[in-house]
Order: sequence, then structure tokens, then C-alpha cells
Amino acid sequence: MVKMVGSLRSHGIDIAESMEINKKEKIYVAVTEKDLESKSSLVWAIQNSGGKEFCIVHVHQPIHKKEKEKAHKNLEKYLQICRQMQVTAEIIYIETDSVEKGILQLISQRGVTKLVMGAAADRHYSMRMRDLKSKKAIYIHREAPATCLIWFTCNGYLICSREARRANNLYLECASSNSLSQSDITRGTESIVKDDDHLIKLAVTEAEASKRKARFKASKREEAEKTAVDALKKAKQWENVYFEELKQRKETEKALRKRNDELEKMRSESETQITESYTVIRKLQEKNNLSMETFRGIREEQEELKIKLREVSKLKGKREEEEASTSNHREPPQYFICPITHDIMEDPHVAADGFTYEGEAISRWFERGHETSPMINKRLPHTSLVPNLALRSAIQEWLQLRELLNRPSACRDI
Repeated sequence: MVKMVGSLRSHGIDIAESMEINKKEKIYVAVTEKDLESKSSLVWAIQNSGGKEFCIVHVHQPIHKKEKEKAHKNLEKYLQICRQMQVTAEIIYIETDSVEKGILQLISQRGVTKLVMGAAADRHYSMRMRDLKSKKAIYIHREAPATCLIWFTCNGYLICSREARRANNLYLECASSNSLSQSDITRGTESIVKDDDHLIKLAVTEAEASKRKARFKASKREEAEKTAVDALKKAKQWENVYFEELKQRKETEKALRKRNDELEKMRSESETQITESYTVIRKLQEKNNLSMETFRGIREEQEELKIKLREVSKLKGKREEEEASTSNHREPPQYFICPITHDIMEDPHVAADGFTYEGEAISRWFERGHETSPMINKRLPHTSLVPNLALRSAIQEWLQLRELLNRPSACRDI
């Protein structure tokens, strides 16, 4: 055992230096050409391997030029991830008929000692997953050189690993076996000629060597267990972070859906209010147009009445003497007569059809449910009435004049 330890030191390698060398070793990560399908394996390797230099390996079967250019663009995204995570990386393209044999060829030619690859596609991951599901992963696990440490991941979790046995370790084991065998032969020969004290010393030496070997194995086991526990804790932390982000994402999506529903409801209500406003405005415009038409009709009728009154005034002076001498009961003008009662109107009102009626008569006409014109029998746009003040004044003047003409004294005076 002393010679073996000396052999290790003579080559300039101890445990601390070996760990430091492992950190400097380049870590190879096998990826696919699909868009970031192997992103979880690369991220896991960067976060858990402790390495700073990585080599992204893409082994594919012969493909067309366009497909190859597309694959190269997708692989550039892996380099972008490495730059974001502040590690150096390069890409190796291998074109061969068998992907598995291409990876084995790479391990042999480059002396790969650390490799990360997928145990299965991320969509096949489950919390109970413990075994490899990919045929390529199973083949590599079985056929890869014993000096290569391989981690098999899925969906960002370590599924299993295949520990490596270094060449110098194999040499030490063989040397230890030969040394022990030679020691056994020597011990068997010397046991014949040496005394009991020498045998006791030899047994003590072997016991101490066995204890040292057992302590070394125990320390390695404890270190491996500690590393496994730390890895599990780290995986648990990443799992908690993932579920927390997933929970926050769901809450955000729920809030966004609620906000979108509220905005859609507000938009619908606004459109309804705008439509109702347009309807009210259109109705008001129609009523305004009807009112303007009625007003224009009344104005025209007033103008006509004024013209007629002027004509009546002109004819009044000429015919007063003739009417006074021939008859004291002159017939009233036709437009003084109500079309409904056929009597002289006392309170004339203009309806929507433009004709003038006795106010009380036309009101009773509407109260009986009529909505048409008494003159032309057409439906009226409204039942509003406007007093015809000019005509009422003319009728009152005519009545006063007739009363005056009917008096004998008034006739003599005239």
C-alpha cells in the first residue's frame, strides 16, 4: 500500500488535484437538431457538473443541405444559452448512418471522460422515472468505454449515471493485486523460516493496511453520499422553483383572462350605449324635421291668410254698401267654416295636414281614436295642434262687422 500511494504521488496526482483536473475537463453534451429539444440536458450540465468548458455534440444521419442549414441555426441557440450562462462552448457535427456508433466513435477518438445525454424525451418524464427509455441511451450505457462518466437526464432531472473507472485506477488495482499475490507467496515462504514474532508483525502491518484501505473507501463513500445528497437538495430546490414559477404563471394567466373578460364586457356595453345614442339622435332628428315641416306649413298658411286678409280688406270697402243694402245676412267665407262642424269657427287650430279646424272638434276627433286627416283621410305624422291666431282675428272682425251691419242705426251711420 505504501508503494501504491508513492506511485500516485510520483505521477503528480492526489485526490485534491484530481478533483481540480475534473473541473477543467471538457464536458460533452449530446443534443438533437430539433429546436432546443435538448435544452434541459444542457442547462442541467452547466448547473450541476461544475465545468466551465462544454462541447455540444450533434450526431445525425445524412440529410439534405437545406435541412442541414436549419439544424445549424437551431444548434446556434445552444451556444446562445452557454453565453448567457457565462460558460465557453463549441459545437461538433458528426454525420454517420448510426447515431449511437457516432457517439462511441467520438468518445474513443477524443478520449471523452464526461458525457451528458438524454435518458428519454422530456415529454416522457415522470417523477417515478428511474430507468432509461431511449434505445440510444441504453446502447451508450452498455457499450461506452469504462473510462467515460455518463449522466443521463430528462426534463432537467438526473435519471441515472454510469460511473467511470480511470486507467490509472485500473493499473493501481492490478498492481495491488500483484503486490498482494507476491506478498502472499513471500509470506508463505517466510512463514517456514521466520519465528512467531515476525508473523505477528506482518499480521499487524496487514491489519493496519486494511484499516487504511477501509477508511479510504469509507471517506470516498461518505463523499459520494454527500454529493448525492447535495444533488438531491439542489434538484429539490429547482423543482420547488419550477413549481413556484408554474403557479405564478397560472395566476398571471388567470388574472389576464379576468381582465380580458372585463374589457370585453366594457366594450360590449359601450357599443350598446353608442347604438342607443345613435337611435335617440335619429328619432330626435326625425321629430325635429317634422316640427320644421309643420312650422313651415303654418308660416305658409299665415302668409296666405295675410294675403287673403289684405284682399278681404280691399274688397271690404267696396262691398260693404252693397252687402248692407241687399242682405243683412251675408254668408261667411268658406275658410271661416270648420270642415267637421260646418259652422263658423270660434277657436281655429291648424292640424298636421295643414287644414284648419275648430279646436274642440278636432280634439274630439283624435280622442275617438282617429289618427287620419278628416279632409284627405291620410295618416297624420302627429296629433299636435297649433292655434291659428290670424284666422281667429279675421273671424272675430267679420263677426263684429256683421253685427254692426245688422243694426239699423249702424246702417244709417255707414
